Amino acid sequence: MDAPRRLLLVGTYTPDSEPPGEGRGVHRIWFDPRTGEMTDGGIAARTTGPSFLAYRPEPPTVYAVNERAEGTLTAFRPHGDASLTEIGSVPTGGGSPCHVRYLGPHQVAVTNYANGVVTLVATAEDGGPTGDTLEFTHQGTGPVTERQEGPHAHSSAVALDSFEPGNRYLLAADLGTDELRVYHYSPVPEQLTEEAPEPGENAFPGVPLPPGTGPRHMVVNGDHVYVAGELDSRVHVVRWDGVSGSGEHLGSVTATAHEAAGKNFPAEIALHRLKVEGREIAEGDALPPTSTYEGRVYVSNRGADAISTFAVRDGGARLEHLADTLVGAWPRHFTVVRGHRDEPDHLVAAAQNGDELMSLLIDPDTGVPQDTGHRLAVSAPVCVLPIPLKRIRRAESGQA
Repeated sequence: MDAPRRLLLVGTYTPDSEPPGEGRGVHRIWFDPRTGEMTDGGIAARTTGPSFLAYRPEPPTVYAVNERAEGTLTAFRPHGDASLTEIGSVPTGGGSPCHVRYLGPHQVAVTNYANGVVTLVATAEDGGPTGDTLEFTHQGTGPVTERQEGPHAHSSAVALDSFEPGNRYLLAADLGTDELRVYHYSPVPEQLTEEAPEPGENAFPGVPLPPGTGPRHMVVNGDHVYVAGELDSRVHVVRWDGVSGSGEHLGSVTATAHEAAGKNFPAEIALHRLKVEGREIAEGDALPPTSTYEGRVYVSNRGADAISTFAVRDGGARLEHLADTLVGAWPRHFTVVRGHRDEPDHLVAAAQNGDELMSLLIDPDTGVPQDTGHRLAVSAPVCVLPIPLKRIRRAESGQA
């Protein structure tokens, strides 16, 4: 029996975004989980420059930043027929918002690149933004004067609090100041036995990275954080201390097989989460050792136009470069589409300057993605978000 197609939403640059592109908003893509073939499903929502997307499971909500000088965040309700209905839009408190992360039932985090502001946007029970925000400004510069003249918050990630498990740390990669900014927050304040962190008093000392790193995106692997350095073309390893809310830079490796600072600009970074004893590994958990390999880290490289694969070594403290897999021109965000049951895992990459999506099959033995030959034309694609359409349909029908 043929496997049901998966739904992918693809954010693009549009003519009215900054930077502009020829995309038309949020595109709808149907993905065959057995073959990796992709089919154009049309436009799901017309909105300005949705360069990054995030998903809230309950109630199902899709968040999109609108990347322009006066940044906004727009929320959509996804439906079982794969359509999107806009349910609200609010300012992000900064310019050129380029990343959004779901933080729980009360808020999402938005990073504004232009002025470096990190904004917590409050959300209502229906998932829509309320208009209440908490903004964190920053100061600082870096040695690459044309890119590091001031703070440039580029993305966020969530790290656990080992001292109070009900709380979390929000890490923000600041390309302009060569550091990971650290904030404390509570996903569900009313469920905590101890007093939640006080807004405005939750900034911790940042985690410094080598001058000229240009941290762009990062991913948390238990007590380690892997950071893509856009300006030095390296992948950095940080040891995270969940008790003190601090981190220590351990070292770095080249983002591709060769040193390429100034010629290659890493973009997105992600973990390949293994299926272990039938259990999915939750975000933030450490990748467990298996009989085949410990886990994989993938990095998209603009310039080399490749997805690089790294093995996780020494309990997470070291990355080993394994391979560079060529993809389309100027690859930005990508996603791993997990196979159900006997379906293989795939990786779908957005080639911004190539105006296409590319489907890769992840080798189950090596973890290295391989070209399937499947392409799909999409103008200026920059973000790929899988949507659990089957779960949404069950919720709409009243099934558990």
